[in-house]
Parts: sequence; structure tokens; C-alpha cells
Amino acid sequence: MLRLTGTNALAMVTFALIYAAGGSRRLTQGAFLATLAVFFISLTALWVHVERSRPGARDVLSRIGRAVLALLIVLVGLPALVLTPLFALQESLPEEAGFAEVVRPVMVLLLLALVLLITMNAVGLAVVVVSGLRSRLAGGRGITP
Repeated sequence: MLRLTGTNALAMVTFALIYAAGGSRRLTQGAFLATLAVFFISLTALWVHVERSRPGARDVLSRIGRAVLALLIVLVGLPALVLTPLFALQESLPEEAGFAEVVRPVMVLLLLALVLLITMNAVGLAVVVVSGLRSRLAGGRGITP
């Protein structure tokens, strides 16, 4: 589960960086969309590979439970790690410093990255379940790798 959590954290940071580059006009709209598509597909494939790489037989419910737990750890942990120091700095700095203008974009980037991360996990889980069902119907061993 630790590798799956690490994959989710990597994906969330990658999605936030892509949106930051697009939002700051460092990428054209076409380059932004192409980059987002390439990394979404690549990170979903990595997620599926990591999910399938654990040895031993697992049923569908244990796979879903593992994926949801790894996702929840990142959904709660990463925003807390990023926003806690930012809010502490915002409280300690005077308003004239304009630090609120830093916190808002970071919150938006985190929200967008969270949405993409949840979507990536849903697509990855669907790939694993459908391929397992297809394998079971074809006479294979089913969901287990």
C-alpha cells in the first residue's frame, strides 16, 4: 500500500505542477492539454502497474479497499502538509505582505490536483477490475495477477 500511496502523491504533485505551469502561461493551451493527457495516461498506467505488482491472490474487495485507503491517505495528508505551514505564515505575517495572494492559488492548485487524482484512481481501478473480469470470463485466474 505504501507504493500505491507514493504513486498517488507523485500524481498529485505532477498534476499541480502542470496546472501551475499552465496557469502562469509557461505552457500554451495546446501544450498544457497535451502534457495533461500524456501525464494522466502515464500516471494511470503506473498506478495500474503498482496495483498489480503485489504478489499473492487478492479479491476485488481487497483491491478496492487498498486503493481507497491509499487515496485517502494522500487526499488528507498532502493538503495538510502543504496548507498548514501556509496558514501559519499567513497568520504571522502582516496583511500588507500580501501573503493571501499566495495561499489562494495554492488552494486552487490542490483542489484541481485532487480532482485529477480521484479521476486517475477511478480509471485505474476500472482498468484493473475490467481486465480481471475479462480474464475470468476467458478462463483465466481472474483478478489475481
